[in-house]
Amino acid sequence: MTRHIVTTDDDPAIRKILQIMLRKEGYEVTACENGHELLALLRSKAETVDLLLLDIKMPGFSGFELLDMLRLSYPHLPVVMLTAFNDLDTGMKAIRLGATDYLSKPVHRDTLLSCVKRVLDKAQEQKLLLLENQRNQEQQHQLELELQQTLTALKSTTMATLEAFSETIEQKDSYTKGHCSRVRDVAVALGKAVGLGKEALSVVEGGSLLHDIGKISVPEEILNKDSSLTKEEYEVIKGHPAAGERIVRHLPSFQPYLPIVRSHHERIDGLGYPDGLKGEQIPLEVRIVSLADAFDAMTSSRAYREALPTELAIEELKFYSGTQFDADLVNFFIEKELYTL
Repeated sequence: MTRHIVTTDDDPAIRKILQIMLRKEGYEVTACENGHELLALLRSKAETVDLLLLDIKMPGFSGFELLDMLRLSYPHLPVVMLTAFNDLDTGMKAIRLGATDYLSKPVHRDTLLSCVKRVLDKAQEQKLLLLENQRNQEQQHQLELELQQTLTALKSTTMATLEAFSETIEQKDSYTKGHCSRVRDVAVALGKAVGLGKEALSVVEGGSLLHDIGKISVPEEILNKDSSLTKEEYEVIKGHPAAGERIVRHLPSFQPYLPIVRSHHERIDGLGYPDGLKGEQIPLEVRIVSLADAFDAMTSSRAYREALPTELAIEELKFYSGTQFDADLVNFFIEKELYTL
């Protein structure tokens, strides 16, 4: 491919000499008399130009003025400035202002051709590097898009699996039908009210649906007993968080929900189970689900009792605020009227 070089100099003799030397080496050469002519050419044919040879001292636009405009409008186009003989300071100033290189006039053939080849080779390397970077960015963007699509599909699949698990749990106890879904709705609303981020809200949502998975291990005659539980039966019920953790531990995509599954019956005062955690030892996501779980349990009918009216359930939350439940969460729950969901 023939390289296209544009020279700009107000001296016709220099323009002619540059054209002759460069054309003999196979370059396509266009000569401009001044800056106006150069800018007009670039507006229509900049994409065809590979290199500019630009004189510094010209009437109208000076070489430095043109260099400023070229750096703004054509930042990737290499520019070699032509300076007076041995004017090193001017040449270095040109480099600082964005020129790729400079040549002293009168220009010798070997020096000109060596400089042009060096600048064009460097420009080609930079162009290839730019293209490679663009390809990498496009590939990165495509990979990120595919990853996001995969994560979205995985999240949908995971959520469907969680909902299936929650339905499986509730099949054992007709009185808890819809419990996990209701806990999910209240817990997510409470999480948003306290400013949880997207990732934490996802944990709250999945953990709410999965929190009672351990009840699969509890005999139905205990779950559906219509009278008070014996001490031994209550100990069996208390085993469901640990049982749930054992089940979920083997499912890699459910690992974020483990703390909720194991600890949703812990209490702020440390009197909960299975580990007697207290206060800040209980993760915020767990405290949120625990409150939502307790509220729905109080306002739902069970085999052994009728549902409490909402007003009484709220009073229960207030009474146990700071002991069983996180006091700040209770306040948020009531202030935001999340009990109306």
